[in-house]
Amino acid sequence: MFSRSKLAIYLLLLSLGSLPASAAIIGLRDAATQSSVFSAAPGTSIDLEVYVDTEGESLEGYHIGIDFAGGPVTIQGTTHQALPGLFPDLFGAPLIDSGAGTIRLLNQTTFTTPLGAGQYVVEVITVQLDAVFGTFVTVDPGLFGEVLGIGGGACPSGSCSVSFVGAQIEVIPEPGTALLIGVGLLGLALRRPSFPGTQS
Repeated sequence: MFSRSKLAIYLLLLSLGSLPASAAIIGLRDAATQSSVFSAAPGTSIDLEVYVDTEGESLEGYHIGIDFAGGPVTIQGTTHQALPGLFPDLFGAPLIDSGAGTIRLLNQTTFTTPLGAGQYVVEVITVQLDAVFGTFVTVDPGLFGEVLGIGGGACPSGSCSVSFVGAQIEVIPEPGTALLIGVGLLGLALRRPSFPGTQS
């Protein structure tokens, strides 16, 4: 329960707009299923959406990076999504390093009117999954010295924060391989061991 003095301070900060804004979200998900946890076979080409949820604030731009871990991928390219008033690559073109599993300098920004509050798909990243089945590939967005322009400021700062939602890809066998494994296991299950002195 607030004391009168604490309540007065809280109301004063609220009226001055000094309280931290809600944390904006930068996330990743499979473009086909809209899920951040999904499975795919080795050699599969996947489109990953990068989205920003402004949590009630305006969006002035973004300058972010992506990390892949857990297994090799070939990063085939990135595609900026056309958003009204945002200009791509003002801070340079994206830097893609498949060997290190990184993308840096994904960026678009505005000079005029910011986008209203909402959730926006800002990038689509196309990757080929090179990891072997039975492994998990994690894909994490982040600010690696970069910023998110939101609510009239640059996050992270004292007045705003950013949280991140990564994606996890379970690498599963290709359908043909799974069928062969299934048939092999069925054959083993149907085969009865024969012991000396017993009839089969």
